[in-house]
Amino acid sequence: MGLSSSGIMDTEGWDPKTIPPADSLKAMKNQFSNPKRIADAGERIYKTKFQQELEKTANGKFVAIDVISGSASMGETPEQALNAARKEDPKGLFHLIRVGFSGAFQLNHALQSSTDWLSR
Repeated sequence: MGLSSSGIMDTEGWDPKTIPPADSLKAMKNQFSNPKRIADAGERIYKTKFQQELEKTANGKFVAIDVISGSASMGETPEQALNAARKEDPKGLFHLIRVGFSGAFQLNHALQSSTDWLSR
């Protein structure tokens, strides 16, 4: 398993049995009609197939996991990863992961409060 020059992960040795079976692409996509199912499948594929290697070699980069095919596309930004994935399969269903992080994005919330109401 490795990364090609186009940012597409080689899926040699991937066992398609780890993705829920379906008779057709439409039936497969229907199984992923819930965003949580897409995320769960993407996380499972990442952990079983890509995590160990990528956390050594690509920490901080973004990877788009196609939950239908089990392939992964990488980029420096979320847009690069998703564009590479869509180029490979325009009809794919993708889960975005930032390698080495608990989520693809971080939210910061700065508490700006005023204590004026205390003195009124």
